[in-house]
Amino acid sequence: MKKKTPKCPLCGTPLKAIRGYDAHGITTDWVAGCYNCFFQSSHFWKTKKACIEDMDRLVSLFPPIMRLKPGDLIKIRKLPDNFFVIKTDVEKGVIRAGSTYGYSMSYVPEDVEQWPWELEQKGGSNDI
Repeated sequence: MKKKTPKCPLCGTPLKAIRGYDAHGITTDWVAGCYNCFFQSSHFWKTKKACIEDMDRLVSLFPPIMRLKPGDLIKIRKLPDNFFVIKTDVEKGVIRAGSTYGYSMSYVPEDVEQWPWELEQKGGSNDI
């Protein structure tokens, strides 16, 4: 199984290991962050590997429903196919998901058997 780069829990953009620069333009430590909305961890790391591990930790602190974005695949308990996320209502705790057969239903997080980051990934630009 390939591991996908975690997405920003705020805007859905893949997070990056960002190299910092000091006032003299010299590169410094790594920080996990989003180039789109500027969400980032508050901790700097000496190695890129440690920074990537921090990305995973940071994103895992958000509830799974907050990490879903439209188009993500999820596996619903007791149903054979994967469903794609249409939208989420975090305040109500509801996920609207559709099937490849053209119907959609609302589910609660407890109905989800596998989240996008638990499903087998097939290629793509977000692979590590």
